[in-house]
Amino acid sequence: MNFPEQISSWRFRARLALSLGIFAGLLTVGFYALFRQNPANTFDVFYYAAELSLSGPVVYETDYGLYVYTPIVLLFFYPYVLLFDFSTALLVQRLLGVAVALGYGAILAKFLRSKVELEGLDMALITGFVGLSLYPIVITVLGGIEIFLGAALGVGWILLEKHKDERGGALWALASLFKIFPALWGLFLLRTRNTRAIIAAVVTGVGATLAGVLLFGFDAYVRYFETTTGSRVRVRSLFAGGSSPDNEAVTLIRPLAQLFPTVDPVTWIPVIFVVVAALLGFIYLRLSDETLTERATLLLATVIAITFVMPTSQDLDMYLVYGPLVVLLYIERRRLEHLFYSIGAVILVYNFNRNELIPVVEFLGLARTGILDIAIPVLAFASLPLYGLTLMFAGCFLRAIRSDADASLYGS
Repeated sequence: MNFPEQISSWRFRARLALSLGIFAGLLTVGFYALFRQNPANTFDVFYYAAELSLSGPVVYETDYGLYVYTPIVLLFFYPYVLLFDFSTALLVQRLLGVAVALGYGAILAKFLRSKVELEGLDMALITGFVGLSLYPIVITVLGGIEIFLGAALGVGWILLEKHKDERGGALWALASLFKIFPALWGLFLLRTRNTRAIIAAVVTGVGATLAGVLLFGFDAYVRYFETTTGSRVRVRSLFAGGSSPDNEAVTLIRPLAQLFPTVDPVTWIPVIFVVVAALLGFIYLRLSDETLTERATLLLATVIAITFVMPTSQDLDMYLVYGPLVVLLYIERRRLEHLFYSIGAVILVYNFNRNELIPVVEFLGLARTGILDIAIPVLAFASLPLYGLTLMFAGCFLRAIRSDADASLYGS
């Protein structure tokens, strides 16, 4: 089979995208080994916020940055403080992240094997992509929590697919305790009319919040909302007059700020919301929820739409799209839509900015001027994850447009 014939195969495209994703993870390990041997971490905020709250009220402004998670989440970090010093706790967090990411990948691979015929290579690639591509590597190094959120979304969705609605809904609600925006995943539950999951999510979320109020006091939650709405949202400081090529935000405000630097960037928030809501609404109306392909498309479109409208979306949140994306790489049979997903996946995981590109170009002895003259404007206009998400969302939208067409007309 020649290369053009291979490209026409959905399985080849899926394997190629996942293989390139794993290779991106290996490159990331090499980058840290060569250029960032002592990387910063984000775990220190969690650890010291938990440590301080053990002897007093919840502290949101630590010496290491803002703690911007609900008070009840401190229970997750208390064992680290009580059992380990910081360095050991960070190591445990990293090891736990690796275990969760690989476990999540194995669960996703097993689920897909029950839906389509998979070979051992496919199982290995799925597990490797979910556990060892760029985002799980970076999140592990930083000691972040996005691996747990991505696993909660993906495993929760698999539970929903297995008609374990209460457990799936509860798992999604627990994820929303860490970062409030996962509560918007409930849009998917509303679209699929999953009443039992909605009830379980509401009961879990409300119950956990009440428990948090009892444990930490009502004032802790008042100060939490003041902190997240005041200090976290920094739209003007990030985007006024354009934005830096090193800005890691993954929001449509970024390219709009580049195109219209004199416009107050806050103006774009309602505009983006209306446009994205309309596009997502169209997808919701056009697609049914009768097949796994349609449900995966609905979920992927939902998660991407939420990312687009959140002004503070960050690149590490891209791990949340892994579940529905990997599923679509193996079950979507329409060629053009599949191309959008596979190409978008590759762009998504090759995430770098100017500060990471320059030392690599210099280390390899490449022609700095030519490469950077092209790369810097591209990276300034939007982050690579935003380009990748846009392609994938276009695939979802195209699927909705052609929902009534015969898939066989478009190739395999």
